[in-house]
Amino acid sequence: MADLLQQAGITLDATASSPEEAVGICGQLLVDLGAVSPDYAEAMWEREQIFPSAIGGGFAIPHGTDESRVHVLFDQLVFVRFTEPVMWEGEEVRACVGIASAGDGHVELLGNLAELLLDDDARELLLTTTDPETIREVLTTGRMPS
Repeated sequence: MADLLQQAGITLDATASSPEEAVGICGQLLVDLGAVSPDYAEAMWEREQIFPSAIGGGFAIPHGTDESRVHVLFDQLVFVRFTEPVMWEGEEVRACVGIASAGDGHVELLGNLAELLLDDDARELLLTTTDPETIREVLTTGRMPS
């Protein structure tokens, strides 16, 4: 599970002026890591228009459509934090966790992520830490660092 989020997939100072730009940053990171083809990155925005991925607490979890999973080469997460919040369906989003999953693993991932983000301490840590390894540990283990 630790390989699910690489340090190269963590950006702590992104800027985006819209949800479309924010999703594009996540998609491009997944492409750059070799986890997905550009077709998957495009499908992330298609899915966003059908069902927005802002989940509250300052987070969004963009991912592709079911049909786009054929463009996932390996399961991968990316974490993108913004220097200024992005207005997303009336909510301020301060960070995105982009998800690429070839199989049904994304269902468990989404559930674990949603549960983690209900924890005020974990959410605040993800929004404030400057240590990418801490972010990687929290997102891949679902636990706060000891």
